[in-house]
Amino acid sequence: MDMAMHFDRPDVVSSSHTGRLILTASDPHVSPHVPLLIEALAEVGFIGERLSDAGGDAFRTGPMFLSLVAFTGCAVQIRSNPDGRGAFCHVRVSSSFRHPHLLHGRNTRAPRCRECRHRLVDWRERLGHWATHPHAGVTCPNCRETRPPWLWDWKQQGGFGRFFVQVEEIFPGEATPTHTLIDVLTRASGTGWRHFYVQE
Repeated sequence: MDMAMHFDRPDVVSSSHTGRLILTASDPHVSPHVPLLIEALAEVGFIGERLSDAGGDAFRTGPMFLSLVAFTGCAVQIRSNPDGRGAFCHVRVSSSFRHPHLLHGRNTRAPRCRECRHRLVDWRERLGHWATHPHAGVTCPNCRETRPPWLWDWKQQGGFGRFFVQVEEIFPGEATPTHTLIDVLTRASGTGWRHFYVQE
């Protein structure tokens, strides 16, 4: 089983996928209480009404979404209405997974060793092993330091976690979570948070 995780989606994934902003706990072993987190995100207006036809925990963006996510540029325009005319910006909340999962996409590059900065060029060939051996370490071919795959430097082009909040139709680097949003997630879960981007 591939360790890469893709949520069930009603739309067809293609090379034109804009991308998504992924939020997850800084510690990839931590999984927050999902209902409590959803409640907190709704209370601050990050998420709106549930999208009943999208499957799973999917929500429209809430009234304070643009205050909680900082977009680059001065004329931000996002499609947030599910009008049937194509992809639109919305928020998906995953269920919890038993072990840390890697989310990656076509924008993901080989991670670097944090000790010597050597690239793990064969990381894709290792996915199957990571899926069946979730606690296995990865030895750097250059400096021989061994660490789990989530402690390699994936930049913001992929990452591990047991739980994910994903903002759909966000181009990598186009938007970042504000300190306020991170604080909301931290208070609701009792742990720190980070973000990265994935394009399918």
